[in-house]
Amino acid sequence: MTASERNAMLTAEDDVLLRDCEFIMQKGTGNGGQKINKTSFAVRLRHRPTGIAVSANEERSQAKNRHIALRKLRYEIALRVHADPSGADGFTLLPSPSPANHARLILWTAALFDRLAASGFDLAQAAALCGVSVSQLERAMRKYPQLWRAWSEAKQKNGGEARD
Repeated sequence: MTASERNAMLTAEDDVLLRDCEFIMQKGTGNGGQKINKTSFAVRLRHRPTGIAVSANEERSQAKNRHIALRKLRYEIALRVHADPSGADGFTLLPSPSPANHARLILWTAALFDRLAASGFDLAQAAALCGVSVSQLERAMRKYPQLWRAWSEAKQKNGGEARD
C-alpha cells in the first residue's frame, strides 16, 4: 500500500471508512448499572482491507462508541500499515502536532512509523531518516505515551530491546 492510499484511509470521512468495515454491536462489559445486560452499546470494527480490528465500550451511547472506535482504527492503521518513506511526503518531525488536531497528528504518526519501520524500529536510524538527532526523536515520541508504547512493542516484536 502506498502512503497516499493509506493517508486517504486515515483522512476519509467516518461514513466512507465505515463502508470498509465489518460493524458488530455487542453488549458492553464493566460498570454500567441496571441496563448493562439490556443494551448493546459496545462497538467492534474490523477493517476489511487491513484486517485490523478495534472495539470501544467507553460510553453508554453506541454512536459515541462508534466514533471512538473509528479514532482507534485510524490510530492502529497509522501504526501498523507502513509505506516506503523515501517519497517526498513533506514530513517534518518538529514541531510535533497538537493532540487537538487529530487529523494532522494521525498523519504525522503514520509518517513517523513509516520511518521507524524502515529502520527496523531503531531510533538512531529512524532519527537519521527524519533528519533530527536521536534525543529530538525520543522527546517528540515521549510526548505521546501511547506512541512510545507502540514503538516499544514494535521494537520488541522486531527482535530488539526497547528502552524505557
